[in-house]
Amino acid sequence: MYKLETYYNVFPWHVNHFGSLHGGIYMSWLIDSGGLLMSSISKGNYLLASLDYLYLFKPAKVGDIIRVISEVTATWNSSAEIKVKACIKDRLGAIGLMTFTAVDENNRPRPLPTTVGADEEANRRKEERLKRKAKDLEDKGDMSFLSFWRSYIRTIYPEHGFTNGILYAGKMYMMLDEALAIIAKLYSKGNVYTVSAGYANFLTPVKIGDILEIQGGIEYTGNTSIDVGAKVFSINHYTGERKLVSRTVFSFVAIDENGKPKSIPKIVPSSEYEKKIFEERAMEREVRIKIAKSLQETEECYER
Repeated sequence: MYKLETYYNVFPWHVNHFGSLHGGIYMSWLIDSGGLLMSSISKGNYLLASLDYLYLFKPAKVGDIIRVISEVTATWNSSAEIKVKACIKDRLGAIGLMTFTAVDENNRPRPLPTTVGADEEANRRKEERLKRKAKDLEDKGDMSFLSFWRSYIRTIYPEHGFTNGILYAGKMYMMLDEALAIIAKLYSKGNVYTVSAGYANFLTPVKIGDILEIQGGIEYTGNTSIDVGAKVFSINHYTGERKLVSRTVFSFVAIDENGKPKSIPKIVPSSEYEKKIFEERAMEREVRIKIAKSLQETEECYER
């Protein structure tokens, strides 16, 4: 009841122009699988409330079958923390940790009908999410302070929505990956592949018919890696009101025509604020690498 396996076959229309499963589709499948489990335990509608991390370790190719294992790791009154990992044969392909909230017909939180409890570590993670959410709520400005940034705008149609008239999170991550990868490509002047998506809190739902604006900018560069920060806004085109939906950071690696990592020019912060962001991302990168390494060492996949 608290664990679910789903399978996805990688077809030609799922891969990018250099033959690997599109990062946005990969992420969407993980969110889909976590959502299916949440639907089962919540007995109704739900929303993605937050994402702690999402790592893409192993690229998938056409013909691969991806086995996605979702497991509830903790529950609270109306929310459930779910770990989702993708296995390609006996190799760990990707992993994510996300929290969903059960909602009623008005998209308001409702109690979960089943619970599994939460240990000390799970409660600590919840407290960290609340701290990050409070920080996000204080930072509603745009990203024009960055020296290299772009804005991506589109309308949300019914094909992007969930049953409750809200933009589906998996679709949002496909849009995020596409928009932020374009920024990374423009900066690196070549191809990139998606490595990870950082934490994200979803502060307000995006409704069908809203305009979605994704702002993204280069916040850190390594020898081959690029961190693209993002802020997502919903815009009511009748009133012009703009609301912050979420903020996150996607990490990419620049690659050459043979799919091998290639060196890129390092970005030089143009202001004290940009320098501060650069230093924060550098520290986050160290934590991210440590977590990724630990997950690869402890999470196992057995070929079935």
